[in-house]
Amino acid sequence: MVKRAIILVLIAATGVALYRFTDLESLSSAILSMSGTALLLLLFLLFANSIIQGGRWAFLLRASGLKIRYRDGITSFLGSQAATAIPGGSLLSARLAREHGNMRTSEAVSGFVGQAVGDLWGVSALAVAGILLTEQRHIQLFIPGIALIASAVLIAVARSARLRNWTFSVARRWRITRRFLPDQEGFLTRSAALMRPKTLLITTCFSIVSTAMAALTLLIIVRTLTVRGMSIDESIYTHSLSILTRMAVPIPGGYGVSDISLTGMLNYIGIGLARAAFIAIAIRSIGLIFRTCLGLLVLIVRYPAILVGPVASPQLAAVEARQLAAREELSWFGRLVVAIRFRGHYDKLESFNAQAHAHATVQASEHSPGHRDVSSSHIQSGD
Repeated sequence: MVKRAIILVLIAATGVALYRFTDLESLSSAILSMSGTALLLLLFLLFANSIIQGGRWAFLLRASGLKIRYRDGITSFLGSQAATAIPGGSLLSARLAREHGNMRTSEAVSGFVGQAVGDLWGVSALAVAGILLTEQRHIQLFIPGIALIASAVLIAVARSARLRNWTFSVARRWRITRRFLPDQEGFLTRSAALMRPKTLLITTCFSIVSTAMAALTLLIIVRTLTVRGMSIDESIYTHSLSILTRMAVPIPGGYGVSDISLTGMLNYIGIGLARAAFIAIAIRSIGLIFRTCLGLLVLIVRYPAILVGPVASPQLAAVEARQLAAREELSWFGRLVVAIRFRGHYDKLESFNAQAHAHATVQASEHSPGHRDVSSSHIQSGD
């Protein structure tokens, strides 16, 4: 009950964050400026990118040794996007993954370690490609170089038991870091399992594809909202460098840093500062609203018990669902909640009702006066 309340509070906080961090005016202006084809392509890229990221999350969970199906891993990631607008909302994916297997949340959190290394490698590779393709100054290669060094440090800490124990001992010295430490044994074991070369290579490929699709999203929006436009090489260069900047600054959620870095990169390649800021805000607003709506939809369809509570018995669920749904005073939202909570139990209602009707008929016949008279006559004739 407490965990469900926490998840509901997270979703409510997401609504507040959406109101605070999205600009509806920029969002509506960007959407109205797009053609129907561009808008459909944009939505397809956003959805496909979410599926790819979910596939990477499922792969990492399975590679760490956790028993979970790919479908369940993908839906646990998609459902967590309902909390994408709040800092740390991605941790909800580890909590949802626990719904599908015998695992602890701290074990599922290890997937973020492999994800971080894959992002550092994949985004750095695209940043190097963007710098070379757009013929930028080679001094800019220093930025992806720093990211690769950071990934090497992360791999060394994850693979070395000595470094892992030292890192945890240092983090336990302060209360602010101690409370965020996961269960040491399960987390470290799963994290070390993700540092195999083949696993990191596959994760990096996932990251490259995901980042490239995000760059295409940027390309569509910039070409729609500017006269200058943008080439594919420039979109890869701009997006990958802005992502590395956001990863370098430790601000939860990347709010402010993401907008500033993208605005600066767009202005650097020749787009006006005001228009660049407008594009950055529009991209953030579109992404937040799409991911939040998709996450809420997955939560409603795939994880109804987390939102409205578990069902005790299929038979009781079927009866209660029919009784509640038949109440005229229920609003459309009430009927929706009933349908979500008792989803999958309506097919068992008919057989249960037939059994209950047969049992009631037998009980009524046994207690009827005619049945008692017949029974008495049989007893008398037997005497």
